[in-house]
Amino acid sequence: MDFFELIDQVKYYLNKYAWPTLFMIAGLILLKMALVPDVAELNNDTTKEVYQNNWFLYASLFFIFASVIWFLYIFEIVKTTFSYIVLGIMAVCSIYLLYNDYDNIKTTVDYNADYEERDLEIKTRMDDIKQAQVAFEEKNGYYTNSMDELIDYVKNGTKMKIFKQGAIPERRITEEEREYLYGDNRAIDNLMSEKEAALLANSPFAAGDTTGLADFKRDTSYVPVIDAIFKDDKRIEARKKLGGQIAFHPDSLRYVSFTHNEVWMDTASVIRGEDIRVSTIEFRMNHPMNDSIVYSIGSLTENHLRESWRD
Repeated sequence: MDFFELIDQVKYYLNKYAWPTLFMIAGLILLKMALVPDVAELNNDTTKEVYQNNWFLYASLFFIFASVIWFLYIFEIVKTTFSYIVLGIMAVCSIYLLYNDYDNIKTTVDYNADYEERDLEIKTRMDDIKQAQVAFEEKNGYYTNSMDELIDYVKNGTKMKIFKQGAIPERRITEEEREYLYGDNRAIDNLMSEKEAALLANSPFAAGDTTGLADFKRDTSYVPVIDAIFKDDKRIEARKKLGGQIAFHPDSLRYVSFTHNEVWMDTASVIRGEDIRVSTIEFRMNHPMNDSIVYSIGSLTENHLRESWRD
């Protein structure tokens, strides 16, 4: 047998046994997918076994059975007109089962994509509420358990913003500057403070200074909360990193993403140090596609704003 005859013979056997072999492999793969569950890691650090639906089992048994019949036909163990009919029916059934398996896989992929989208949007909105509460507490000294009050603050409240330019000169103030600032003879032991630099930058001493005082600026202003926080470039970038795609709107803070369910939120206080009462807050959301998954930030009994999904 020469080389070309050998090649022809190899091609013949490949053509003869390829399809029943592929059917057997497909059947075994589908059988494994049907019997061996995927292990999914949930938001609360627990795991859950996820099984494919029964279509995978039906398809696997069909492909294995079809492969066996095919091999029996090839080896002429079964070779009748009926066998041709069986093979034809099996071919049609194979297409149908493959389509169902594809549709089931696509449904699973779409479900996972929707689940992940809601997960990211919930975390983003939780962080929006956190930023709003932090700003509210900075101004008022306590957190609010009223979503109406929080939304009104985001829409109509103001936040202190400090404009900073230049560095504090690394030198002590002079005796003349001390007289201008304090009008006394206190010791000049330390380097210039930020407050001293801000006052001197707006004084006659700034014009002739060569240590950077003329370029030093500290200016305090009050800007709308929605501009200071939620339209700030850093906040916009932070939301992108969290994965949220829904544009920020104050009225949406009230609801769990993709639902009309309201956010659970409550406040309390704890005593720290020498009878110092500190405001605390906790708010929660449930995943709309799995109510057992709970996202929370903060605590009523401890003074922190940690996210549950980072613990």
